[in-house]
Amino acid sequence: MITEAAAAVMPCAAARTLPLAGSLALCAALGGCAVPTADVATGLRVSAERAVPFPAGSAHATFQHGRVVRQASLFEPYCQLEVDTVVPRKRVLAPGRWRVTRIGTRILRDPITRIPLLHPRLDCSDSIYQESIWRLAPDAPGANPVVRHLRCIAPYFNCRFGPPLAMDQMQQVVGPYLSVTRQGP
Repeated sequence: MITEAAAAVMPCAAARTLPLAGSLALCAALGGCAVPTADVATGLRVSAERAVPFPAGSAHATFQHGRVVRQASLFEPYCQLEVDTVVPRKRVLAPGRWRVTRIGTRILRDPITRIPLLHPRLDCSDSIYQESIWRLAPDAPGANPVVRHLRCIAPYFNCRFGPPLAMDQMQQVVGPYLSVTRQGP
């Protein structure tokens, strides 16, 4: 709240309060602002059952149709496992376990640039993408926290839209490299 003394020194401050508050509300509503959240117990785990190859110059291993691929087709569901750093040479992530600490979803106009769908006016020829991001943390204390998240994309076409990929669909996409499981209550 602006006091009378502050309003006298800054006469335009009161006039700027409403547009700034409106801008912040709009920003938060559109998902453009990051709000810190605490990790939660989702009961979900992601395990690397095999060594996962990462291409040179990339922090992502991309999965489609149960295989690791260099580049995904945007017409089929795919997932990406992201690590903390990009290195200039090819590398391999050793098998390990991570717990899912946060789950986020959003609708994208473009999954490559991650441009969100802000205006729902679409032509039926436009594709839209349902993105789900599972934030990962090491399952054991002291384990190497190099893995950041598992991001999966479900494409939709011809004016059809649906939910993010379900666990069994994610498992089909990542194949034998990763296992996606739910722990008991």
